[in-house]
Amino acid sequence: MHGIEKITNMKFEINDWINTKKKGDIIVEHIGEFSTELIDSILPNMEKELNEKIELDSVRKKVFHIFIECIQNLHHHIEPINKIGDLYGTARLGAIFLVIDGSFCRITTGNFIKKEIIDNLKNRIDTLNSMTDNEIKMLYRDTINNKTFSEKGGAGIGMIDMARKTGNKLCYEFFDVGEDDDLAFFSFDVCIS
Repeated sequence: MHGIEKITNMKFEINDWINTKKKGDIIVEHIGEFSTELIDSILPNMEKELNEKIELDSVRKKVFHIFIECIQNLHHHIEPINKIGDLYGTARLGAIFLVIDGSFCRITTGNFIKKEIIDNLKNRIDTLNSMTDNEIKMLYRDTINNKTFSEKGGAGIGMIDMARKTGNKLCYEFFDVGEDDDLAFFSFDVCIS
């Protein structure tokens, strides 16, 4: 699967986005806020479902690890949508789907972000998608050894680890949110086979 990037300028319809991401056998689906309690309640059921539906232990472990990274990213990086929260029913809206789609598992996340970080995020993902497996491993090791943390507490290692563990390109799309000039909707897909 190749990395996908689009910046869509048409009016964003979250229900249309949700419907496109729900194709396949849905293991986990959550749309709303992401609390620590919610994360703790999702994981045991997800693990049980994965054990029943995925034969290879190595694939189950990758899926579980990457799902945890994705859900933690949502918990820490959802941008409040105060101006448009009434349209979506919450001021901190995020979404996550874990779907078995043919021969691979897909983890999809979606959340609102500030437009000012789009270029940085796009460059980080494009850089990872352009690297070889060996280059990603070296970047992971260098980042771990550097131990530089962002203002949100992360070392920027999450996406590196996802690319390292899957060996697949990371797919993404940004949607313009017409109701709020400062925000965009970030759709992110990780495929594990």
